Amino acid sequence: MSEPVFANLKQGQELPVLRVPISVTSVMAGAIATRDYQPVHHDLERARAMGSETVFTSTHTTAGYLERMVLQWAGPNAFLKSLKLRLGVANYAGDELVLKGSIVALDQATQRVTVAATGSNSRGEHVTAQLVVQLKESAHA
Repeated sequence: MSEPVFANLKQGQELPVLRVPISVTSVMAGAIATRDYQPVHHDLERARAMGSETVFTSTHTTAGYLERMVLQWAGPNAFLKSLKLRLGVANYAGDELVLKGSIVALDQATQRVTVAATGSNSRGEHVTAQLVVQLKESAHA
């Protein structure tokens, strides 16, 4: 897939959907990588004792998946300028996270693209987010 050209982008344009299978291993790896040692992210027995079905992704792991979706679309020279997110239902191991995004704003002066994103699983909406990405043409700005 080629990198997007700012002049060709339109408000409402959709990004490619990112489907992420959520496994116990990926939940634990995400928690360890972001140094989130809460038991609900790596200890199956303690997570269940605390009322969860199983382990679930951390906020930082979810943020990483959102960044992945946007930066895979934007290309290797793009730069994420900001990310705001709100969590909904838990994202348990054994489920699939489906991330979707669309362009909601284009800043001609800076060539920054604002993307609204959602992530859902079988339980409903896991995350809503807004990301701002600096495209390659002005990555030095």
